[in-house]
Amino acid sequence: MSQHVRNGWYLGAWSHEIGRTLKQRWITDMPVCFYRLPDQTVTAVEDRCPHRKYPLSLGHLDDEGTLQCDYHGYRFDGRGACVGVAEQTDRPKAALRRFPLVERDGAIWIWPGDPELADESLLPDTSWLNDPGWTHVHGVVPLKARHLLLLENLLDLTHETFLHPTSIGNAAVAATPIDVTVDGDRVGFSRRMTGIEAPPFYEKSCGLTSPVDRWQDGEFHPPGVFILHIRVAATGTEEPEGFHMRVLYGMTPARGNETHDFYALGRDYLIDDEELTTFQHEQQLAVMQEDVDALEAQELMYATDPGGTAESSIKSDLAALRGRRSLMKMLAREQHGQPGQQGDRTARPTESV
Repeated sequence: MSQHVRNGWYLGAWSHEIGRTLKQRWITDMPVCFYRLPDQTVTAVEDRCPHRKYPLSLGHLDDEGTLQCDYHGYRFDGRGACVGVAEQTDRPKAALRRFPLVERDGAIWIWPGDPELADESLLPDTSWLNDPGWTHVHGVVPLKARHLLLLENLLDLTHETFLHPTSIGNAAVAATPIDVTVDGDRVGFSRRMTGIEAPPFYEKSCGLTSPVDRWQDGEFHPPGVFILHIRVAATGTEEPEGFHMRVLYGMTPARGNETHDFYALGRDYLIDDEELTTFQHEQQLAVMQEDVDALEAQELMYATDPGGTAESSIKSDLAALRGRRSLMKMLAREQHGQPGQQGDRTARPTESV
C-alpha cells in the first residue's frame, strides 16, 4: 500500500521537458513514462511493459506515436492499447495504465490515483505563469527527503530566520505571528510584517531600504502544491503600490522517501530586466539548496528514529500541523475507498496563533 496520497494533482513535468523522447519520472512510487503524440498532446503511461515489466522508457517511439518495448517488441498505441508484438501475428491482450493529465500554463499535471476522481477544478490558479504582465523562472530540484518534510518546511516559514539569514530571512519573520485558515483539505496562512529591516534579497530585488512592510500569504493545495504570494513595499505604502512576487512549489513524491521539488519564481515588475531575473534565479536556487541540505539531514534523523520520542511543537507550527493533518485524512479516505480530495468547501473560522 502506498504511503502517498494518489487521488490528487501533482506537478509531473514542465512542458518543455516533454517532447518526442521518452522520459521516465517516478511519481508516488510508480514509474511513469511521459511523451508527446504526433499532434503534440502529452501522454503518460505506467513505465512497465505488461509482458515482463521492462521499462518502456528504454524503448522507442515511432512517427505515428506507437510505443515499442525494446525487450520483446510489444507495441502500444497512444491510448495505451497493445497493437501487436513482433514475434507473432495475433495481438496479445494487454494494455498500459494511462494517467489523467492536464497541460496548463507550461506545466503538466498528473493524477496518479483513480482516474474517475480526476477533477480539473481542483487545480490551483497558475495563470500568472502564462501572464504577459509577469515573468518567471522555473525548474526542478531533486530532494532525498520525504514529501511531508518539504510541505512542513513551506508551511512554517519561521525557518527563514534561522536557515536563510543572508538572503530572505531576518528576525522579523520568526517574531511575527501568523493567521491560519482551513478550507476543506486546503490550508492557508498569512503573516504581516510592518516597519521591518529589509532582508538582502528584497533590498536588492526591489531597490528598497529599511524600513519596509512585507506580506506573506501561503496556500497549500493538497496533496502537492504550495503557492506563496509575496508583497514588499516601503513602510507606509499601500500594498497595491508595492512589489509583488509569487513562488510555486510542486511537491511530488518520487520513489521511497525522495521528492521532486518543482519550483517557479515570478514577479510583476521590471519584467524585462534580465540581470534581475538572473539574480533572483540564483538566489532561489541558493535558498532551495539550503533547504535541501536541511531536509536531507532531517530525513536521516526521521529514518533512523527508533520511535517513541514525542515531537515538540510551537504556535508557528500550526499551518504545518494542519497541512500534515490534511494529508493524513486524504490518505485515510483513500485507503478506505472513500472519495479523495475536498476542494472548495465551507471555510472554517480563522485560527490565530
